Amino acid sequence: MGKRFKFSPLRARILLMIGPVISAIFFGFGSCSLIYDTLKVVLSFRLDMIRENFMLILSFIWINMSLVESIYRMIKNNLLLNSNIQELRDCYPELEEDWQNLNDADYLDKDLQVLVYGDHLICYRTFDIAYLPECSKIDAFMKMYRLGSRYKVRRVHFSAWYLDGSEFELRTNELRKFIGMNQKARKDALFDYLRENFDYIELETFD
Repeated sequence: MGKRFKFSPLRARILLMIGPVISAIFFGFGSCSLIYDTLKVVLSFRLDMIRENFMLILSFIWINMSLVESIYRMIKNNLLLNSNIQELRDCYPELEEDWQNLNDADYLDKDLQVLVYGDHLICYRTFDIAYLPECSKIDAFMKMYRLGSRYKVRRVHFSAWYLDGSEFELRTNELRKFIGMNQKARKDALFDYLRENFDYIELETFD
């Protein structure tokens, strides 16, 4: 038996919160620093001052909209994670006792960070899930991320389409470095497994 992996919904929650929290802190500080100057200009009711500080007012509006968006992302990610965790617990009572039972998954790729447990496809770093019996299609696509000013990396993500026409993205770990890993070969191996065991699902790849 190979080395058992430690699964943690708490780790997934922290991972999903990193981006929105950093954004909220950044835009929060920016908002506080602009509030005084913006209100001073607007409350003066002097059109010349408003005209001269138009960019300041636009910056204030943009920063506050970005702050609201970051808070919304935090709430949305937490609600989705809670829903996915509860669905897995309801379907597989053994996970209620110990999440490490996911090590007994029918299919597990620790490099791609996906597994198939029962009838669920799970990206276990984010705990995004897809209930395979209700899926009509699964897409694999590459997302481009910029590392600094000179480097770009491509990371594989998945989308699941349900019979009712709804679509859900299955996010892998966006902070993970896939350097030295053949993502296409890993993706093809996963699709081969799905094709063999869930042959009613259409599988499609977008480069």
